[in-house]
Amino acid sequence: MIVAFDTNILVYFFDEQAKAPIDSTTGAPVSNCKDRLDFLIATLQRDKAKIVIPTPALGELLVKGREAAPEWLTILHKSRYFRIAGFDERAAIEFAATQAQRVASGQKNEGATRAKAKFDDQIVAIAAVAGATVIYSDDPHIKKMAGGRFEVIGIADLPLPPSEAQSRFEFDRQDEPTTPNDDTSDS
Repeated sequence: MIVAFDTNILVYFFDEQAKAPIDSTTGAPVSNCKDRLDFLIATLQRDKAKIVIPTPALGELLVKGREAAPEWLTILHKSRYFRIAGFDERAAIEFAATQAQRVASGQKNEGATRAKAKFDDQIVAIAAVAGATVIYSDDPHIKKMAGGRFEVIGIADLPLPPSEAQSRFEFDRQDEPTTPNDDTSDS
């Protein structure tokens, strides 16, 4: 399995102080953000998934990282799960085909500046060339630009880890001693 991460997902793995994103359905911060992301990573590791990081998303992450950026980059390079994917010739061809299709259909990038839309299209093109089937992103423009080609999953859509607080038998509990029933006959 190959998945792609956008910046707005990646940042939570590196910045402990990052605020939870706003859930578009409730208008409130996503509950249990860290738990959801930890469970996602555990699931992807269990499934031996490759996590593609498109270079435009990496660039945004490194800008947010400031002084920590070199350390974050080292972590990504050392991990066997992450693969940084560049905007190469194949991605450029994918990008151009998407742009041409958008122009031919008259589709507008409503709500996004032209530069942001092209930036997001580069992320989608890199994910496509890398063979990703899912893009993890909280960016509504990524979801729109991905169309039906990818499943786009935001943090609010991630499942919570299974509860460890399931009911348990208490074998150590000292029950009240049972007394013989008075109605039994003594033989």
